[in-house]
Amino acid sequence: MRIALAIFKYFPYGGLARDLCKIAAECMRRGHQVRVYAMRWQGDELTGVERVVLPVSGLRGHVRQRRFAAAVARHARRRPVDLLVGMNKMPGLDVYYAGDACFVAKARELRPAWYRFTPRYRHFAAFERAVFRADGRVRVLALSDVQAERYRLAYDTPRERFHALPPGLERDRGAGGESDAVRAELGLGADDKLLLFVGSGFIRKGLDRVLRGLAALPLALRGRVCLCVVGADRERRFRRLAERLGVPDRVRFLGGRDDVPALLAAADGLVLPAYEENTGTVILEGAIAGVPVLTTANCGYAQYIAAAGAGIVEPEPFDQARFGTSLERLLTADERTLWAERGRRLGADDRLYEMPEHVAALLERVARSTRPRRQVALCAFAYAPTDPACRALAAVARACRARGLDARAYVASWRGAVPADIALVRLAAPLAAHPRRLASYQRRLGERLRRDGAQCVVAFGPPLAIADMHCGPELKVRRTPAAAESSWRRVELPPGLGSPLSPVGARPASDDVVFALVGDDLVRHGVDRLLAGLGRLPERQRANCLVLAAGRLPNSHLAAARAFAIRVVVDSKADPLAVLAAADVFVELPFAPASNGWIFDALAVGSAVLTHANVAESRLVSAAAAGEVLSSPFRQKECDSALGRLLSCPEQRRVWSANGARFAARPECYDHAERVAATIDEWLVAAERGNTHGALSA
Repeated sequence: MRIALAIFKYFPYGGLARDLCKIAAECMRRGHQVRVYAMRWQGDELTGVERVVLPVSGLRGHVRQRRFAAAVARHARRRPVDLLVGMNKMPGLDVYYAGDACFVAKARELRPAWYRFTPRYRHFAAFERAVFRADGRVRVLALSDVQAERYRLAYDTPRERFHALPPGLERDRGAGGESDAVRAELGLGADDKLLLFVGSGFIRKGLDRVLRGLAALPLALRGRVCLCVVGADRERRFRRLAERLGVPDRVRFLGGRDDVPALLAAADGLVLPAYEENTGTVILEGAIAGVPVLTTANCGYAQYIAAAGAGIVEPEPFDQARFGTSLERLLTADERTLWAERGRRLGADDRLYEMPEHVAALLERVARSTRPRRQVALCAFAYAPTDPACRALAAVARACRARGLDARAYVASWRGAVPADIALVRLAAPLAAHPRRLASYQRRLGERLRRDGAQCVVAFGPPLAIADMHCGPELKVRRTPAAAESSWRRVELPPGLGSPLSPVGARPASDDVVFALVGDDLVRHGVDRLLAGLGRLPERQRANCLVLAAGRLPNSHLAAARAFAIRVVVDSKADPLAVLAAADVFVELPFAPASNGWIFDALAVGSAVLTHANVAESRLVSAAAAGEVLSSPFRQKECDSALGRLLSCPEQRRVWSANGARFAARPECYDHAERVAATIDEWLVAAERGNTHGALSA
């Protein structure tokens, strides 16, 4: 069996990295091949493990994590594995080793409400949702019952997807060492007290609480205590805190060390008052080494300390004064000998050391029961980010990947930059007339999809005979293998893509009325009808009109605009959103039935809309009461009258602008890609059960 373990950062003193090493060693002992993906690697290579370091760039950590997850997915597609196990949360996993606390629950409890609108929150919440969503398939290896329950409450995750694990202690961590040598190295006398704090992540693990507790000790005792901080983390802020508290000479930062067992053998107490800690393995290591332990009840393994009576467990909520009293008791109480003896007895329980065996056995069971990774083909003949027919493709690909689907884009041409997280397959079509190029693309696409083994084909733009779904304003889903129109059903989709756009607010005071058009071929979007209507206006009104166009406009139409004395600014490379934001009215007046996703974006930035009923998104304009919807594309007089009303009623335009922005700000408008991915997932499940027609009947 081929197993891949993914971790953001590998460094030898991290708890997740140590657990990864133990799991990898046990899997190799059972004869499996192991690969480790990491964004950054510190320390030596692991013997027998295929190490794949995928360095990524990005100013912020969540950006780097997103790019790393995409890089892991690309590499795993090129070199497949049977299971992808995540030591951190990310999309596309088969199994997640739950070594971290629930991010969403923690954010709701500890952060202000506005934090949920930040990019950082959206990233971590999306990665966590990809693992724990109720309709997902990721198996969760739970190290703590408390955290497992928090995940279940946050995401309604089925209980059967959680698998409880025992602690994964290493037997040599309690073996002790030359305690006298360690105390001599630290310059400690016989009456001095060595207090240990072990763990990387000083803020989360509560080092500030320890320093305040140390400063609150009686002067005679404080002068005999040496707090040794072991772990690789930033020390500066805590050194400054120790100076402010007056105990800088009582604190030593030792950095990451390999001789933790020797330090435990020399210690008089171990302390871990964490703000949040999923497990807290070090408190068990200290207990079985015979060191009295002081910890907080929110540490996952604190239950073992309390049950064994091997130290003091501070209840929640945390109280600093109470903690100071407990710290003094930890270092001076007559119970210390009893705590140490009970901790050593706890170390005789073999279940504390069996985590790697449990994980390896579970991975073998999951691999036997896991279906092959399901491949989805997202097909567009000519992709352009400004083409409403196919611009949803990239967002749908990401939503599919968040559900664990292997989504790839198959295109004849792709205009613009290719996002790093999109798996793109180019199928070049010959230079010929459009119908022949489309036929050639479809033929080559069919051959490639048969070779790749795609299980669901989604078409964006021109319909494809080989497609299972056609994605437009409404998603058409095939219910039977037949290609007849009657075998399709329609799924209404929400309009928005990505994140809500911010309304531009009040535009600068001006007599000009700005009309905007967006599209590669502006003639198809009704620029001639707009120019004809403006040309019939009185010269006084015409002088206040400006047409902004993002696209291509023939010279004949520019000449007509000059003849009518209409100001026109055309730029085929202009940012459509910038054009929409500068406009008072967005115009979409094609002669044939059509769809234009920019209508929703126009509403979102506060532009009124002029369109007709044959445009699919005209229903949004009517629902939002945000513009004029003509009854037919062929009635120029009706169009002329609407233009006259738009120009003569600035107050009405402001009302439409506010209505559109308010309509587009609703959260339910932004589930477009997720709804498509959910429908794909539903279709695949039904197809695998041989019940496509019944499961997807309207």
